Amino acid sequence: MSDKPRCRPVPPETLRHAAAAEGTPEAELLERLEAALAALPPAERSAAVVAYGLAEGSAGVADELSLSTEDAEALSRSALQLLRGALSDVDVDEPQVHPRVARSRRRHLPAE
Repeated sequence: MSDKPRCRPVPPETLRHAAAAEGTPEAELLERLEAALAALPPAERSAAVVAYGLAEGSAGVADELSLSTEDAEALSRSALQLLRGALSDVDVDEPQVHPRVARSRRRHLPAE
């Protein structure tokens, strides 16, 4: 096994769900996010992509980077803090919520 983290591309649908702040075009936010990710040190970048982009959490980071769970959690938090710092000038309101239609439970009538 190589010591280098195996980076995987972030699926487009992951970035598509990023909430856009009012007044900031979504394309600009995505460009800023990509630039901030590219500027991270390799370990933090891998941790951010695995933990948050691929939604595998610190367990996925631990597995991907061959780290202990505690080290993976610390690395993921560090990556998130660096991204927050890089994007601190972006005014983010409440995230846009996409409404969902709740599934109705079908009532099964007793057989007669």
